[in-house]
Amino acid sequence: MGCCGRFRFIRKPICIIDLIVVVASIVVLTLGSNGQVFATSAIRGIRFLQILRMLHVDRQGGTWRLLGSVVFIHRQELITTLYIGFLGLIFSSYFVYLAEKDAVGPDGKAGDFTSYADALWWGVITVTTIGYGDAVPQTWMGKIVASCFSVFAISFFALPAGILGSGFALKVQQKQRQKHFNRQIPAAAMLIQCLWRCYAADKSFKGNATWNIYVKDMNNSKDPPAPPKSLMLQVAKKASVLKRRKSKNKMEPPSSQANTPGPTECNNTPRRDSEGDVVFYIEEPKAGTPNRVRRDGTTFRGLVSQTSSVTEVASDEMDLDMEPERITVLTEVHKNAIRAIRKIKYFVARRKFQQARKPYDVRDVIEQYSQGHLNMMVRIKELQRRLDQTLGKPGSYLGGMDRQGNIKPMTIGARLCRVEQQLSNMDRKMDQLIYILNAQTHKHPLEEQV
Repeated sequence: MGCCGRFRFIRKPICIIDLIVVVASIVVLTLGSNGQVFATSAIRGIRFLQILRMLHVDRQGGTWRLLGSVVFIHRQELITTLYIGFLGLIFSSYFVYLAEKDAVGPDGKAGDFTSYADALWWGVITVTTIGYGDAVPQTWMGKIVASCFSVFAISFFALPAGILGSGFALKVQQKQRQKHFNRQIPAAAMLIQCLWRCYAADKSFKGNATWNIYVKDMNNSKDPPAPPKSLMLQVAKKASVLKRRKSKNKMEPPSSQANTPGPTECNNTPRRDSEGDVVFYIEEPKAGTPNRVRRDGTTFRGLVSQTSSVTEVASDEMDLDMEPERITVLTEVHKNAIRAIRKIKYFVARRKFQQARKPYDVRDVIEQYSQGHLNMMVRIKELQRRLDQTLGKPGSYLGGMDRQGNIKPMTIGARLCRVEQQLSNMDRKMDQLIYILNAQTHKHPLEEQV
């Protein structure tokens, strides 16, 4: 902040508008305070500047930013259509002027197109589909030229409206899609967190940090006592809790309120009276032996205005803190319960994430189907590659060396091919052995006969 920051703030458009409105209001109030009438139209026009307050409706400028973004995105289409449209406007006005400049009206006067400016005015009100009728072609040539160029130019002058309309629709759809996507971020974060906590709580996980959030820190018990101010805040908080409890019970009449009990009642433990009110015992600090005073919920509101010593004793006697105490050691039963709770939270987070992932419109459904088809094709190609790497292609069954001198991988197909070759060799060798044995058996009987 500082002078530079204030100067930058004043330079904003909305601040400049506010400054103009303030100055205009001061001028109007100053000059018109004495009942004088504004003499000049310039000073009267200052009043119109107060209508600029309507710009405060869109103080953040979201409407103008949206319009600017749509125009910037479709700037090429808008420039093209406007360029062609203005060319058609200029040429149509010129040709109509050439056809109608010498025309004479029924009353003998000159026509409506005495100059090119009149023809250009006729072209503007024609192509914008206004048609005042103050200028009309009189000759047949002028009517033919006007009709042809009107159809051509009007179509191009109407295109920017359609372009901007479709741009606004796409922008709104994009914002809705972005909102739908932003809803998935918390659901995804919660799902990841629940999944990690389930993994960290597993028995096979060796870390112990995930259990520390359920275990009470022993160092907190050694902290010094809180100052009296914090004690007053604690007692006020407990009084509000008691007041809420009291409102649920039946209202007790003033005559039935309990008075100070006798000594026999002072030694009793806290209990509920016949009306269902909680009875509290507050220890007084001014006695050798503690003197307990019985007070019900209606008189407990005066405890906040007591002295600091009374609040200390009262805060010690009436511990109404509803927060459960944390344990210091987790047993296996506690851990199993925590695992079950985390599993339930994980299933709930997964269901919410699935609901957040539902398609937004038909385009999202088509996109999901196309993405799923693409993923399926990638997986099929990967499976085919692994099968070719494992089994081998039909042309790569033979092992050995390839053209680059590298050893071909031994696939299952190559190994089966080698097994078939070995079996063929063994079959051929067995045939040779059988032939040799048969020859030996036939030769041996001949030698015995000789």
